[in-house]
Amino acid sequence: MRSELVEHISAELGGRVFHALIGGLILVFLTRVLGADSYGIFALAVSVFMVSRLFSELGIARSAARYVAEYKHDNPGVANTVVSESKRIAIVAAATVALALAAASNWIGALLDEPALPSVVFVGSGYVLFYSLHEYNRTILQGYERVATSAKLHATEAGLTGLFVAAFVLYRPTAVSAVIGYAVGFGIVTLVGFYTVNSVRDRVANESLPTSEIRNQILKYNVPLSVTNLSEVVDRQMDILLVGYFLNPLAVAYYMIGKELSRLVGIPGAAIGFALSPTYGAEKAAGHLERASKIYEESLKNVLVFYIPACTGIVLVAGVAIPNVFGAEYSGAIPVVQILALFVFFEGLAHISSDTLDYLGRARTRAVAKFVTSIGNFGLNVLLIPVIGVEGAAIATVITHGLYSLITVYLVHVELGFELVPLRQCLARVLVITLVMGLVVYVLVQTFSGYIAILVGVGAGTGIWLLGCHALALLDYGQLAAEVRE
Repeated sequence: MRSELVEHISAELGGRVFHALIGGLILVFLTRVLGADSYGIFALAVSVFMVSRLFSELGIARSAARYVAEYKHDNPGVANTVVSESKRIAIVAAATVALALAAASNWIGALLDEPALPSVVFVGSGYVLFYSLHEYNRTILQGYERVATSAKLHATEAGLTGLFVAAFVLYRPTAVSAVIGYAVGFGIVTLVGFYTVNSVRDRVANESLPTSEIRNQILKYNVPLSVTNLSEVVDRQMDILLVGYFLNPLAVAYYMIGKELSRLVGIPGAAIGFALSPTYGAEKAAGHLERASKIYEESLKNVLVFYIPACTGIVLVAGVAIPNVFGAEYSGAIPVVQILALFVFFEGLAHISSDTLDYLGRARTRAVAKFVTSIGNFGLNVLLIPVIGVEGAAIATVITHGLYSLITVYLVHVELGFELVPLRQCLARVLVITLVMGLVVYVLVQTFSGYIAILVGVGAGTGIWLLGCHALALLDYGQLAAEVRE
């Protein structure tokens, strides 16, 4: 069991790391080639696309994945029908929203008072269509616990979108070109994904439940998941739109850099959560609560071990890294990145807990928590952005997402009852390592400058973290090596 879970995590982490590397390169490429203002328009358009995904995806994929995970062993015919019915709904929803977005492109540009936005939004209808269907395929594969296959699909998407974005932008360096590149890449990987899902499901088994009943189950469980998606849109995208509305594309560029860096650093937590969340539901259904509790406890320890030092490092290195990596015109992003470092930690907690609650049958409770904190996030953004500026959006995100992530951990604790004493011991050791690492990195960053400061600071910080984890028995490198060899 443990080796299988490690294999799932390793596969998903590998796919996400590759995706992050490509995404990071594209981020630097676009900020450098497009310039701050054009990149701000691109970032604002992407935020519009992500809001549109609320309606193009709803909660259909995660609802279907929940029932696939439940039925795939005992009643594969039902799981097969779940995939067929959910696929039809997903295609209709995505196509409808894509057409509506194209039709509303001029209105959106006028609403946000950005004359350059309509053309970007118009071509972005293809981005929304294919991105939504790609995510559907990924989520269905997760439900089948084909995590390695899903990870390969994720890596393929990164390679294709990176290739096409670079090609189109080099040909014509505009925000429209970048969006077209993404749309083409997502379109190709969507076709690959449909073929992959079709190959892993059991197409021979017959369902033992009426198709209409299966469809109703998917749509019913979709309701709380859609509420959660709405809340996530408010959390992750509405703040960007509000920055664009109250401020300007340059401020959007600053904020988008902070958000993108947060997403990249959040890769390990996202991989653990994606790989393990179906397992919790399966273990609970089998009556193995203690086993599920231990798995989650280990995941939570890993989040503490990785994210507390990582977030501290972001705060210390951001001042020298941002202007050197992205350019001096992006120096205004430094305080945003430093504030969002705390968001990265909370995001790590949420990654391993949020999807877990869906598979444990607590989607409704999570939806309520997400909705309440997201409304708070919207309100804080409206209050803080006009007064503080783009940093106000970052502060609002940290406060509300921190509250939500702590609630999700508590809800998992209610369901699984994991032990708290080992977690407190782990936290104390991590804080000691972080303090030593932080002092050394601070001195080095103040002593050196430019890329030398980045390399020395990050290298020394990573070395101290690795040695500290070994000395305080937080990581067993021998066991990790053995599991990698397996």
